[in-house]
Amino acid sequence: MKKLTIILLAILVIFAVNAIAADSILETTIDSMVVAMTKNNAEYVRFIITEPRTLDGVNYPKSLPLMAFGPLVEEAKTYKAGDAIKCVANFRKLDDGRESYTILSFIQ
Repeated sequence: MKKLTIILLAILVIFAVNAIAADSILETTIDSMVVAMTKNNAEYVRFIITEPRTLDGVNYPKSLPLMAFGPLVEEAKTYKAGDAIKCVANFRKLDDGRESYTILSFIQ
């Protein structure tokens, strides 16, 4: 019975994490850019962007990764630090508090 309860809780957590993910239009400036390789030797691009945040009335900047994978890599490699970027991106917040964006489509 205990194992079944743990399995059901794990499934609920997985669905809850997926529910946190949201697609949005992101329009920002690139702070830095790196082209790297995945474990499977596929290229990906990692941009670092800064988002303004507010916590208890305190404004501060937060650096976040914005990732491009697969067929979006070639277009992503045309950008450089300082460029403006506009895209549809998926926001994810993991259980450990890390946040990131994954590019779904570029907007010209």
